[in-house]
Amino acid sequence: MRNAEDYRMRYPSVTRSLAAVIVLAVFFVPAAVQAAPPPAPAPSGTVAVEPAAQSGGVLFGRVANVNYQSGVVTVDSTTHGRVDVSTMPTTSVQSDDPGYHTLSDVSRGSKVQIFISRTAGKIVAQIIRLIKR
Repeated sequence: MRNAEDYRMRYPSVTRSLAAVIVLAVFFVPAAVQAAPPPAPAPSGTVAVEPAAQSGGVLFGRVANVNYQSGVVTVDSTTHGRVDVSTMPTTSVQSDDPGYHTLSDVSRGSKVQIFISRTAGKIVAQIIRLIKR
């Protein structure tokens, strides 16, 4: 059986490389451990749950006003009276006219059919269908 001295004499480059790796590990491993991000906080027992959107049905009527900045369409509904309907970026505006339609195509006096949902006490338009006269 060979002793450690024979090994060092026979393989000097391997011995130097091994020593260099050990020295680097001693200095860089603690630094890497300190640089690691802290663990994420444990979840608490209470979770804030936003109420799910509920289908609100369909509104028929004429547009009384459109606030393009806030995205609110006021509709004089045949069944619900005057209703403020919020729009979202995902609200689809449809028409029998070809092409892509946006909220800017909805104007005062337009006859509309609006598919709505109710979320957090607000009426939100999912689809606004422009109806030709």
